[in-house]
Amino acid sequence: MSRKKRYALFAVITAIGVSVALYNSLHSFNYGHSKDWNFDSYQNNALPSDFAAFQSNSPSGLWVIKADDSAPSKPNVFASLPVGNSSGYHMQVMPDSPDTSDAQISVKFKIMPGHHVEQAGLIIRFIDPSHYFVLMADPQNNRLSLCKADIQFLVCNYETHVPISTGQWHTLEATISSEGIGGWLDGSELIKANNEYYQTGQIGLWTKDDTEAYFDDLQIKY
Repeated sequence: MSRKKRYALFAVITAIGVSVALYNSLHSFNYGHSKDWNFDSYQNNALPSDFAAFQSNSPSGLWVIKADDSAPSKPNVFASLPVGNSSGYHMQVMPDSPDTSDAQISVKFKIMPGHHVEQAGLIIRFIDPSHYFVLMADPQNNRLSLCKADIQFLVCNYETHVPISTGQWHTLEATISSEGIGGWLDGSELIKANNEYYQTGQIGLWTKDDTEAYFDDLQIKY
């Protein structure tokens, strides 16, 4: 066997080994704790005092508890609403979110149509407004992306094309471990990322520019 073929074979075997290690790490962890936010115990039309919102630009968007008859768990949802010509990234870190490296996170979301930008997601391993991951749904381009924030820029190295409808509820899930991050949409695992940046951090919710999005039933197992 030539040296070139041996290198190619080694690369394939290594890739398979890495994939197996990532799969095992994402699916075999035993979670002993959980936290849930269904937003039903909060006052409507207000941002709870213990919630921490961050913006990457101004004017900012508006995070608010809102009643919604279509909510997966009635009566309330947590809404990200545009204000004027909202721009930048709008981040909502959850109160008392555990700072963890191994976790399974899920949230139900609905992105409303008719806006210039329609992107919403689940923040993973939030360290500060410039350092975090986001599992982002983009119905305008029918894609699910895993993006890494680094000094106000988002770099989306992992993404897959998948139909995402606006005006309907979907479920985002992320499974994280020291080996990487897995991304799920509506029960299908679509992203497997061997990415070891930002090994620990909090969770939260995310939208971009004038996106109008509703969230419900956020849960973390860790």
